[in-house]
Amino acid sequence: MNLKRPYLWQAFFVAAVTLGSVCFISNAFAQSYKPTYGSAFAGSTSIFNNPASSVNQSFKWEATILSAQANFNSNLFFIRNDSIGFHEGMYPKYFHANIDLNLLNLLYKPNNKQAFSVGIRARTFNHLKTEPLVALTGMKSMHDFFMLNRQTPYIEGFVTHSGWLETNLNYAQEIYRDQKSTVTAGVTLQINKGISGAYATVNKVSYLESTNGIDTAYTLTAGGASFGYSSNYDETIAGTSSSSADFIKNSKTSMGLSIGAEYLLYNTEAHSFQTNHALNYALKIGVSIMDIGGVGYKNSAISSVFNGVQQGITDPLLVRKTSNIVNSQQLRDSLSTAFATTTPMPETFSIVKPTRLNINIDKPLGNDFYINADLTVNMHASGGLTKRRVRDLNLITLTPRYETLHLGVYLPVQYNTQGQLMVGGAVKLGPLTVGVHRLRWLTNSSNMDNVSGGGYIMLSVHPMSLKKIKTIIDCPE
Repeated sequence: MNLKRPYLWQAFFVAAVTLGSVCFISNAFAQSYKPTYGSAFAGSTSIFNNPASSVNQSFKWEATILSAQANFNSNLFFIRNDSIGFHEGMYPKYFHANIDLNLLNLLYKPNNKQAFSVGIRARTFNHLKTEPLVALTGMKSMHDFFMLNRQTPYIEGFVTHSGWLETNLNYAQEIYRDQKSTVTAGVTLQINKGISGAYATVNKVSYLESTNGIDTAYTLTAGGASFGYSSNYDETIAGTSSSSADFIKNSKTSMGLSIGAEYLLYNTEAHSFQTNHALNYALKIGVSIMDIGGVGYKNSAISSVFNGVQQGITDPLLVRKTSNIVNSQQLRDSLSTAFATTTPMPETFSIVKPTRLNINIDKPLGNDFYINADLTVNMHASGGLTKRRVRDLNLITLTPRYETLHLGVYLPVQYNTQGQLMVGGAVKLGPLTVGVHRLRWLTNSSNMDNVSGGGYIMLSVHPMSLKKIKTIIDCPE
């Protein structure tokens, strides 16, 4: 095995692990970070929804030791009697997933008007999407696939994977205050280290059916394809003590940005002696644009695009050309003999981050009860054959919650970008917050039309006395 010539599965290893990990943990964890959006107890993770929210937290300092979230949506699978099945029929197929691991996030407020936050984050987004096609669990060969889809105009689809390390440097401050309201603004500078990128496309591949007696063959007539991955898979020799360090060292660095503002309307009367603070607001409205920019990668020398089909490429010949392939070099060489032209990819490529507009409204209801509404508008789709980009899965979320410094109960109701309605739940017990994206995983996980879900867990430390927090915040400056 020549480890400098990576196997094809190496190029997509992180994507496969990501998807598998999501499926594994989806029955144990809650939904994104949305249960705590709008909360004055969210701490340093609040900047993942709005960079301006850090200055409106109740803590003078806070440290999130570890937090993780996983979220995926798919129309491919279902569960019947504890067995996973595959949805059949002619329709577009999709699988979208993201995982987010926060290794350490710190928040510090030197005064009531400024806040600083810093954190390290590992993120990955994965998208698979096809045009309408038929796929059955009983298919045993490429011939079966072509036969089932002989009425399909063409075969088309794409896979995009992006994984990166991210350092967040956040600053937020008060920019306006009167007796009844406050406006804060914030910015988060993101330093991205592109760890793992991969992509593949099948572009309008069409074919004709021909019959000779009882024999049926399928001949390709048009189409194209491409595949590629980040070059650090080629440049790293697996199995050595320095492989992990080399893998990161050989990756590209890029910059990103998130910006936001929050408006707080307070409960206090204009001539009240009570000082307005982070907990006595009557209404909180936040607007932000998150994850502006992209993550850069070096293209592997193997990455290529293929156009035009060679004459006489039948399904038996295509099977012979693609059988026994053990690395990406062999895959490129085999595809080169099936297509008319083979063009190397440029030296670098970029995958656009999930740029989105967030609008968040938080309303206290009294007695530590709140209601939060969150709207996420993606600035772009998840890409396709010509553009490489990833996107968020959230759309509209309504979250009633009961929350104090030490306890919390959250009931997020989400309608996502794939038209799925999900009811989740989360609890906070002291420093630990954990929940499930879909309560059905707990109540009836043995029978579900789809297995979409996700997870959330957070371990956070902060001042343990609410009286002390209010004393600090209420001190006039």
